Amino acid sequence: MSELIQEYRQQRDADFRSLLYSGVVLRIPPSDASMRMQGRCFRRICEVLGDDPRNASRRMDGKQFFEKAGALRREFYQSDVCRAAIGDLLRLTGCDVGDHFCDPTRLRVVIEGGHHNPAAAPVYYAHRDTWYSNPQCQITWWMPLHAVSKSETFSFLPDYFDEPVGNDSAGFDYGQWTSKGTDLKIGWQDAEAGRRELYPQLREDLPPHRRIAFEAQPGEVIVFSGQHLHQTVPIEEGETRFSLDFRTVCLSDHRSGLGPVNVDNRSTGDALLGHVPVVPDGFCGSGE
Repeated sequence: MSELIQEYRQQRDADFRSLLYSGVVLRIPPSDASMRMQGRCFRRICEVLGDDPRNASRRMDGKQFFEKAGALRREFYQSDVCRAAIGDLLRLTGCDVGDHFCDPTRLRVVIEGGHHNPAAAPVYYAHRDTWYSNPQCQITWWMPLHAVSKSETFSFLPDYFDEPVGNDSAGFDYGQWTSKGTDLKIGWQDAEAGRRELYPQLREDLPPHRRIAFEAQPGEVIVFSGQHLHQTVPIEEGETRFSLDFRTVCLSDHRSGLGPVNVDNRSTGDALLGHVPVVPDGFCGSGE
């Protein structure tokens, strides 16, 4: 594979998606659309957690912080404004918004030392997004809400993009997952879910391999195929990381069987059933 993380060069529509399906990761620079989304969401985080949200977990007890972060996760996941911003980013890359469904916006919160909490272990599992019953042509869009260094993001394991690895995705069924309500879809509404539920993960010791992390600025968007094996970098010492991500599926690509070849995903069910139209019914405008 050529250089993994490449600057976005105005590739459009099918060319944009084809590059991602080949394993390239694209870095889209800040745009009006992404900065609106970043600004709205970070301001809301400050309203709920205080003016220094990256250190809020040090000021609050664990239960209070978890509850406030959980309320923000639910708010962003259900936000029509966030969903409209997804449409703006798709248009920026020349994609037909009407031909896309999305898995709505999720707020990710990674705290200092969080990897030492057994209940939070799934946050740090190496995984492919496709192991959650997602289509092979699903694309992940990830955006930091503040500047992040390589020690605060996640790493790609690109040597395994088209190579199978041992995993427990066969135990994941989308219908069973969603039968328990919306909390698991939104993420981390239940502090004990990480101990109780199956979050698919890598289940073999890999030989020495490349791990490619990255730094990013607010409003930059890292876009990659759901096929990529990747893993959150633990924050041993530092401030809390806040980021957004969402996923899109081009319906015509899905019908045509486009996307990376499935090398090891054995999850069952169809997560596309839980995706929604990018632009909500009755919602107009770009979120300005």
